[in-house]
Amino acid sequence: MAFCGNEQGRVEDIWLYGIALLLLAIVVGDSVLRRNGLRS
Repeated sequence: MAFCGNEQGRVEDIWLYGIALLLLAIVVGDSVLRRNGLRS
């Protein structure tokens, strides 16, 4: 739904992918740090 807009450029798609990747990296990094005991 988010990628079927009426925009001509792909700037919105780049932002959506970028934010999604950033959130995924934060979640994965947090789980790795918790598993290694580096974060309480």
